Amino acid sequence: MSEIEVKIDYFSVTFPLELNDNDSVLFKVYDVVKEIALFLNVKPFEILKAKYAQNNYNYQFNLGEFIILRLDGPMNENYQKTCHLEMKGEACRDYERRNKDKSWLDLILYVAELNAKFKRLDIAIDDFKGEDINLGWLQEKFMKKRYTSIFKLPPEPHGTLATGLTIQFGTTKSPTQLIIYDKFEERKKHKIIPKHNYWVRYEMRFRNDTADRIIFHLCKDYDKNGKLDLQGFAFSQLYRIMDIKTENNYDEKSQHKVLTDMHWQKFLGNIKKGSLPKIEDVIIKTMSDYLEAAIPYITTWLLATFLIVDKNPHLFEIEIYKLMLNNLTLSKKRFQRLNMLLNEMNLKTINDEELASLKANFERIIEDKELPF
Repeated sequence: MSEIEVKIDYFSVTFPLELNDNDSVLFKVYDVVKEIALFLNVKPFEILKAKYAQNNYNYQFNLGEFIILRLDGPMNENYQKTCHLEMKGEACRDYERRNKDKSWLDLILYVAELNAKFKRLDIAIDDFKGEDINLGWLQEKFMKKRYTSIFKLPPEPHGTLATGLTIQFGTTKSPTQLIIYDKFEERKKHKIIPKHNYWVRYEMRFRNDTADRIIFHLCKDYDKNGKLDLQGFAFSQLYRIMDIKTENNYDEKSQHKVLTDMHWQKFLGNIKKGSLPKIEDVIIKTMSDYLEAAIPYITTWLLATFLIVDKNPHLFEIEIYKLMLNNLTLSKKRFQRLNMLLNEMNLKTINDEELASLKANFERIIEDKELPF
């Protein structure tokens, strides 16, 4: 086993429960469970419905022993009920064991197609040797303030070196959180015999928009064969989050002027400091994007219709109104998308009554234009 191991140790996304007007919620829930289980390579007999659902969801399933899927829960900003896929710790290892032919990129792209929002991503770096640095060395650096970080507040230490030290940057509400702790002692407290005599974990937790940005950046680092240098990516992000400085006489505000400590550089593999793309650099599909993609098909149909009516502008206009009228029986999903588009264009959204009024108006226009005089 390597002296350093890097792994994705928490993966959490929410996505809408897509329902049409005539859909049964229960049937849809079971359809989604089957689809997710199929992708994750979880067999039907391994799917177990939980007696209770957490976090205000109405349904919860265990997919295998570790992976959790919750459905029919809180509404998103588009007034759609949501689902929540949560893979924590051993669940991430379970995904990897079950899917030797898939990478994390495959899972990310799969949930992206479900219009998922990434809620949390944890990347853990496990040091099994402590040759370059150890918790005592880090504790001294932090106490002497020989470091710079993205965090506004100093770290919170918990425990001791003898009983198991944890150094925490950020809180559970922070977009980024860094937890450095003695995994060896933590395992012993849970009465699990560690496989190593030394085990310190550097755990980076990314939440919400920051998780989106990290995952976008992570996907960019995959090569054409779907391979990723996860260790290099993790160390570059750790370096971005935390830079340990060489011993110096500068004050806390001037630590950015000091060189990185050679021991920290060696631990990081002498890698370059990573970056975090701006939120506007993250590709987000909007309704306008989908409409723009549909324009070539729409114009082709319009041209064909214009030729069918022998290039008659009057008849062509009637056909356009008929197209609108015949497609105004909107499903709940299409109605939501219409209002999403109106929102994007800073226009007033419409309700069922206004839609019915538009339909009646189109009927009157068609009737008037089809009159023989």
